[in-house]
Amino acid sequence: MNVTIGFPPKLMEKQTAALYLSTSTRKLDELQSQGVITPRKLGNKRVYVRDELDTYAESLPEWVGAK
Repeated sequence: MNVTIGFPPKLMEKQTAALYLSTSTRKLDELQSQGVITPRKLGNKRVYVRDELDTYAESLPEWVGAK
């Protein structure tokens, strides 16, 4: 079932969270092992909270001097 919504979900499975951050699932695993991002448990699924992903993205350094 393909569903399109007009807003990012509050909770995301791994693939969606990686896509949301424009990164790979491997990088998401690295961030988790470093304690930067902590997945939550929803039933038997591992999910990531959008606010935590946003906080991580906003903590990244600015790209200065490149065009």
